[in-house]
This record gives sequence, structure tokens and C-alpha cells, in this order.
Amino acid sequence: MTQDVAAQAVPSNVLVNSVAPETILAQRNQQRIPQEPQPVLVRGTPDQRPGTFGDAARAPLFLVSDEAAWIADVILDVAGGATMDR
Repeated sequence: MTQDVAAQAVPSNVLVNSVAPETILAQRNQQRIPQEPQPVLVRGTPDQRPGTFGDAARAPLFLVSDEAAWIADVILDVAGGATMDR
């Protein structure tokens, strides 16, 4: 969907991107995800820590900043490296 909308919007100088966060172990997720798999989620990231709201929030803040003025048609994976090939 990001690519389709970007293809239509970019010619009008509207940059379209999306953010795809990995599981963020915030309070509600900690209550919903059983205790047993939570350490496994953390071990899946190179820095061995859970994602935070701040981690997830900084991505869209960057995408709307002047520094991202030439970024379009991107799905930004906010996963702490959990999705990279090793």
C-alpha cells in the first residue's frame, strides 16, 4: 500500500512512507504476552533489549523532519535489528 500511495502522491510533493515496528514490550504488551516468550523476543535483537515507545516514536519523527526530505516510498523497519539476516 505504501508504494501505491507514494506513486500517486510523490508527483504532488507529498512524501509517503510507513513505519513497521517490531513488538514493543510496553506495559500492555507485557501483560498480554506470557512471561515465557518475552526473553526470547529480547534475544532476537542484537543489543538484547526490548523496544520502547521512544524507539518506535523516533522513526516517524525522523520521517517528517527536514532530514528526510528526499525519502519516499520507504517502509522503515523499527525492529532493533531483529529482522536482519545473520
